[in-house]
Amino acid sequence: MFLLKNTFLGIFLVAGLFLSVSYFLPASYHVERSIVIERPVSMVYPKVSNLHKWVDWNPWTESDSTVKTTIKGTGKEVGSVWSWNGKLVGIGSLTLQEVQPNKKISSKLAFEKPQMFESDDIWTFEEVPEGTKVTWINEGELSYPINRVFGLFLDGMLGPDYEKGLKNLKQISETY
Repeated sequence: MFLLKNTFLGIFLVAGLFLSVSYFLPASYHVERSIVIERPVSMVYPKVSNLHKWVDWNPWTESDSTVKTTIKGTGKEVGSVWSWNGKLVGIGSLTLQEVQPNKKISSKLAFEKPQMFESDDIWTFEEVPEGTKVTWINEGELSYPINRVFGLFLDGMLGPDYEKGLKNLKQISETY
């Protein structure tokens, strides 16, 4: 009886500590990476603004040979949707919400599996003396309590993939 009582007390204390700590964690996150591409924005922007071109540089479709993708709409206009389904990348979609030619692209990113999660995916393009500064941002809200803890790891999980995607984009932009 003593062991059972202490086990329940331990579980209760750990759960209470988890809930208390996660309450004070940020309720939102922001992941951002940038790169300078030695080409004018007019040559870089179309490779991101056209969902049909994402397969050329996107790090996730490159990493999952089972992924199947579909595009609804033109792939370039607000409302166009890029959907995917793969063993490693899961099931999700990206819906274009705002398109400012040669300046900004905003999309809603939605994952269905392995876990339901929504966020904002934002691209900005800025002319700089060396060419075009491209910034890729992902941000969103984190529900209490589990996603707030998960949020502590998002920069470390997404950041390297964003860096790889930007390097791929730089390579194809500067090559073609």
